Amino acid sequence: MNGFGHMMGSYQDMMDSFGFRGGFMTGLPLIGVVSGIVVITSAIMLTAQPAAHLTWGTMILAFSVISFMGMGGFWVGALLGIAGGALAISTRPAQKSRA
Repeated sequence: MNGFGHMMGSYQDMMDSFGFRGGFMTGLPLIGVVSGIVVITSAIMLTAQPAAHLTWGTMILAFSVISFMGMGGFWVGALLGIAGGALAISTRPAQKSRA
């Protein structure tokens, strides 16, 4: 096999595995971990900035749905994230009264 064929073979192997050394299935748990970190960070930001509840609720909802692709065992966490994101979007923060 010449050098060009060898190079194209390794390039094809890389493209088949989407750049992950162990194959496509190696990258799926990474999706779950990253989306979990984004959900936790968004929940903390929702607590810190309740006025931006639409932004943080949408982030929680979107990345909770994405975490289903992560092939992880945390189905309960993803379902609770979806419920929490929907609640964050639908509820308005309480107005502080001037006393």
